[in-house]
Amino acid sequence: MSLSEIFLLVVRWLHLASAAAWVGGSIFYLIVLRPTLRRSPEASRLISATAATEFRALVDTCVYVLIATGVILTLNRLTPGVVGAPYVIALGVKIALSVWMFALAWSRRKRTSVMDAFRAPQAPASTPFSKLLRAISGYNTIVILGLIVFLLSDLLKTLFELALR
Repeated sequence: MSLSEIFLLVVRWLHLASAAAWVGGSIFYLIVLRPTLRRSPEASRLISATAATEFRALVDTCVYVLIATGVILTLNRLTPGVVGAPYVIALGVKIALSVWMFALAWSRRKRTSVMDAFRAPQAPASTPFSKLLRAISGYNTIVILGLIVFLLSDLLKTLFELALR
């Protein structure tokens, strides 16, 4: 195994590990932490703020690693000229969805706990449309997009292997 192959192996591993940590952490938040915090409102604010601070640091690290490794992997796959239009289109969609995820993660930070404290609590709307809208917004959107990006990654791997044949 050459030095360049070892380098690309490490880059792919860092890319995958960062994506898994971010998306997996988001899934943990949605399925485990958020429901638990809703059951104990007295502890919710402190735990939520502390968890958010720690998770924010993880997400920041993951985003920077994903951008750096993503650029390297993209250049590695596109420069030999063996991939076709389907690969480039799927890669473009993956990049666009990833940028959307980054934007969602960073935009959620603009809301501060002070703003949340002064916001009047609202009862969740119970119409089917409002339930659907709530299900596909915020952290849910990040998880949905993350899972789609994972699917596109697998598609890209398959398309690249087919192009090599």
